[in-house]
Amino acid sequence: MRNTKQLTMFDVVNLVVGAIVGADIYIAATFGTGLLGPASLLAWVTAGIFAIIIALTFGRCAEVVKQVGGPYAYAKHAFGHFQGFMTGWSLWLAEISALSVFPIAFITYLSFFFQVPLLLKVIVTALFIFFLFATNYFGIKNAARTNDILTVVKLAPLFLLIIVGLLWMFSKPAEVVQNLTPFAPLGFENFGLAVVIIFWAYAGFEYATVVSSDIKNARKILPRAILFGMLIVTAFYLLTNLVIVSVADHSQLMQQNTPLTYVSFLLMGGVGAAIMAIGAMISLSGSNESGLMGSTRLAYAMAADGYFPRRMANVRNKYSTPHVALGVHCIIMFFAATFFTAQMLITFVVFNLAFAYIMVALSSMKLRKDKITRLLAVSSLLIAFFLISQNTLFVIIGGILILLAGIPIYIFFAPKSELKHAKRLMYKEETKLRHRAEKEEVFLAHVVKHVKLHLRERERFYRQNKKRK
Repeated sequence: MRNTKQLTMFDVVNLVVGAIVGADIYIAATFGTGLLGPASLLAWVTAGIFAIIIALTFGRCAEVVKQVGGPYAYAKHAFGHFQGFMTGWSLWLAEISALSVFPIAFITYLSFFFQVPLLLKVIVTALFIFFLFATNYFGIKNAARTNDILTVVKLAPLFLLIIVGLLWMFSKPAEVVQNLTPFAPLGFENFGLAVVIIFWAYAGFEYATVVSSDIKNARKILPRAILFGMLIVTAFYLLTNLVIVSVADHSQLMQQNTPLTYVSFLLMGGVGAAIMAIGAMISLSGSNESGLMGSTRLAYAMAADGYFPRRMANVRNKYSTPHVALGVHCIIMFFAATFFTAQMLITFVVFNLAFAYIMVALSSMKLRKDKITRLLAVSSLLIAFFLISQNTLFVIIGGILILLAGIPIYIFFAPKSELKHAKRLMYKEETKLRHRAEKEEVFLAHVVKHVKLHLRERERFYRQNKKRK
């Protein structure tokens, strides 16, 4: 168990970056360039600013509510059990929908190597989800070990693309200008939709607030760490997309299902495109595998609190795995990935996240009365309503109906008392949401970490030599 109050500014920045940057960029870049062309860069900046404001609002709540659960815990603490349940319900819907996107994207990148007919898509989806079920069923330690292996090469292809792409841009400025003009060939009619889809790539910042009780001087460090971490993520996303729109003509990008592999092909040939496709599939597997850990344990936590059916808190003793919740997740993911498109699922994810953000903003105003909190909360409310308004009428109506479906679950199906044995196990393991917050030592954050350690070693070596002299 971690000693309390030991996380520094660097630790939390690393946590923010690691919680956000993952496989989402492999998916969101596809839609962004197709909707706006080079102007998609503005959508990435806008979504990044929105995410920073909402993340800072999360930080205000995390300084007051020192327990796991994120928005679910904040709303429950501020308003009571029903509001807490509805917030947790919306988060659970968002997470399980987000997980359903990854098998679809996996098949899209697999199509780079060979044509995938409909029947094979269904089989690959089933095998993909079975892999996730198996790695999580045999315990969180084994699942985490699998995720660590997958994480090693998760973002390496993107770093390669950025480096090679920037070198190409500096060597051929005339072609860069040609590809960037006109900047908005498709206009800005789809700007709102692009922001909604791209915003999904920034989701995950909320998990950095899970460990707020372990941060030294959290009131001072947490907001700064969130800001710095989000700026790093935004810069990384912008560099990736700047290379995409600078290297390839927008008319060609619009025809590509996987613009990252297309741009890699232009820069590095077939080998480069294959590396990008393989890296994407590994990244998609790793993010989905680790995401399932957190999503399953959110359902387990709500069952332990008495909000979900008791069976969702059943645990297989040998591996301490909430296998019923895990099985339910995998079945829902299979049908969602089979019958819905990635874009439909992503917009539904952001709709549910926006509802949770509304609850967090309202909770922050009740938990804290200062002007900064009020300003952040009002800004977050406006952003959340904007994200909801940019969805299609089908998604809005469907989202509201599915949210309302949580009410009978709360009233009729959920047990009326806490499962104390399940809650004891949940807090004893202490890996439910905290593990998810730390789940990805992403390549980007990992490099920074090793640079810092290297500098410390050099400084120690210099001091020892100085003493000897």
